[in-house]
Amino acid sequence: MKIIKEAINFARHLADNWYLIFELTRRDFRQKYVTNIFGFAWAILDPLALMVIFWVVFGLGLRGGRDMEIPFVTYLITGLVAYQCFQTILTMATGSIREYSFLLNKINFGTSVIPLVKILSEYFLHSIVVLVMIVILLINGIFPTLYWLQFFYYAFAMGVLLLGLSWFASAVSLFFPDIQKLIPIVLRFFFFLTPIFWSIDMFPPRIHWVFKLNPMYYIVNGYRDSFIYGRGFWEEPYLGLYFWSVSAVALVVGVAVFIKLKPHFADVV
Repeated sequence: MKIIKEAINFARHLADNWYLIFELTRRDFRQKYVTNIFGFAWAILDPLALMVIFWVVFGLGLRGGRDMEIPFVTYLITGLVAYQCFQTILTMATGSIREYSFLLNKINFGTSVIPLVKILSEYFLHSIVVLVMIVILLINGIFPTLYWLQFFYYAFAMGVLLLGLSWFASAVSLFFPDIQKLIPIVLRFFFFLTPIFWSIDMFPPRIHWVFKLNPMYYIVNGYRDSFIYGRGFWEEPYLGLYFWSVSAVALVVGVAVFIKLKPHFADVV
């Protein structure tokens, strides 16, 4: 019951304080990118530079994607853009409560929206990176279809998963600061378990289910289905059901941990 009450309060707080959330999001984005020389440019160039490195190493050096019907660079960038967004947001959201500690003692301010501010801030940048990705797709002869609109569905799905994980990680990091070092290591590990520069078809079908246990498989595969292969999200009903089940668990656990630890936030920052 307490979790349901917190969810209702959270939704009410979003509706009542949307302008404050917007201003915090704008402030967060400007502080990270706009106010620094070349900050915004580097924020876009960083994932593109990583894409070039992987394309050179795996696309040219190791002849990755030689059996694909599409240019390897398009396969690579659609997966990389999705995972880089997830990795960046979760890493930054982990330390968000400590970063916004000056708001903890503000009356009528719901601290549960702080991780959301980080998500929205990075999503703005993500939308710009996606536009750059679209340009690369067009250059390689991949043109828009109605399936491209599924991007909004998969971006929302990733946001729901991130919200639950961010609530959990941001609350726990105040009491266990080492989690801010641990999460990048875990994300780096899962990066290589996600089919970004390799294809799941490289492995026997009997073990495909192992890779699909990674919830980011659904998102990365969904970006490719939307922008490249023209497949609907409804064509993978069981995979979708699994992803939303994992996201629901992440939300419940994230809310429960956040509620449990929230009364002690001001004592540890």
